[in-house]
Amino acid sequence: SEFPRRRWYSQLQRRYFYVYHFIKEADEKEVDEMMARNNHVRDTVKKQACAIAMMRDRGYDEAKRIRGIDASASEIGCRPEVFAQAFRFLKNYVSKEDGDDRWTDGNLMATYHVGEDFLDVVDGLRAIDEAIHFLNLRCGDRLGHALALGVGVKEWYLSKSGRILISKQDYLDNLVWLYAKIRKYNIVEAVDAQNYIKKRFHEYFQELYLNNISTDKYEKVIKAAKQFFGKKENEIAVHYNNTMSMDIDDYYDAWKLRGDDPYIYVRGFAEYIPYEADQWDIYAVDKMFPQNYAIRYSPEAAFLYYMYHFDNNVRKIGAEVVEIKVPESIIKVTTLVQKALQQEIAEMGIGIEANPSSNYLIGTFRRYDRHPMVSWYNLGLTYDEEKIEECPQIQVSINTDDQGVFATYLENEYAYMALALEKYKDKDGKKIYKRSCIMKWLENIREIGINQSFQKSDVLYDVIRGNV
Repeated sequence: SEFPRRRWYSQLQRRYFYVYHFIKEADEKEVDEMMARNNHVRDTVKKQACAIAMMRDRGYDEAKRIRGIDASASEIGCRPEVFAQAFRFLKNYVSKEDGDDRWTDGNLMATYHVGEDFLDVVDGLRAIDEAIHFLNLRCGDRLGHALALGVGVKEWYLSKSGRILISKQDYLDNLVWLYAKIRKYNIVEAVDAQNYIKKRFHEYFQELYLNNISTDKYEKVIKAAKQFFGKKENEIAVHYNNTMSMDIDDYYDAWKLRGDDPYIYVRGFAEYIPYEADQWDIYAVDKMFPQNYAIRYSPEAAFLYYMYHFDNNVRKIGAEVVEIKVPESIIKVTTLVQKALQQEIAEMGIGIEANPSSNYLIGTFRRYDRHPMVSWYNLGLTYDEEKIEECPQIQVSINTDDQGVFATYLENEYAYMALALEKYKDKDGKKIYKRSCIMKWLENIREIGINQSFQKSDVLYDVIRGNV
């Protein structure tokens, strides 16, 4: 009859859902002081995000099956900050049509492909950290690939002969980020690395920023800020009586603001956003990061963030590529920071989508048994309590990436890992893993993959609708 057929079709539809992908693009070559970095992509992403919100408001059937958002394609030249406002907006957006007839609960989950293609391990780790904080990723959200989080740091630098080619802006950012993480994770074996970072920071900060800050320009910004805040926030205006004095901490504070809409700082200081703003503008400021909201009213941090986006010389000089010989002290401390970041991500409950074939072809490891997922999660693969304790136990799943491009199926990806681990031997030719342990490990990962899915349970749906 017609009714069972309609019900069957409805149940079939519920098996399929959508995760919308935003596409990354490198920054424009021409620098315009009136436009923020990646302005074209920012505009496109805003239009697309607002269109998704409108689609959900109108209650289209397709919109009811939107479960998540993602950003993919080449990372070089397009950092997580570009998508920050859109992700916060859509992850917190509550549709006007939310109700019993919807198959979603109003909040979208998020994946961000990051840490796959990078010019330096530190750069890849920083991108992962930026995605987590600027996009407000939380438990249940996912990172795509994240190879920088699991690659052997020393081996990676050896494969590059200890040298990297990177832009001056990215190198400066990486130095400051690494310095901050050394302090955050309380890494005590880092004196040499910290001394090296301070020396190189002053060199590049002077060239990119200090040489391009005129006293006249800064004083004009201070005067405008005092007039702006003096009418609203006297306590904030007091900060703008300070003379210009910038160090590595001010630069790191400025980095923390990169999740904010850069046009808030277009006059050199953070301008006020009215509470009655629409939902898009409400998320122009990252209310979750930094935790110290007042950093936005630091004259130095706000002005440096303004220069990062809108100063022509900073952008042109920062785009110049340099060759850097990475010292052993930096390699050592990067390994420790990587391990600490692994543990932090595991504790946050953020998962990783691993793609064995794709990662093998794009990454630097040449054996499937060296895939980072083995070091991210090992429950079932070993029963050695010491090895289990050392492993961060990040929730990881096996995926195909672009199935057409890599000509693979999900069962192939599982088989590659199973065969590689079964053949993996120690230096004496003895097999390291038992087949039963490998099968248990893969079964654990399969269950994690199901739990990582943004699909909602059909049983839960039927309970809500009163069908059971």
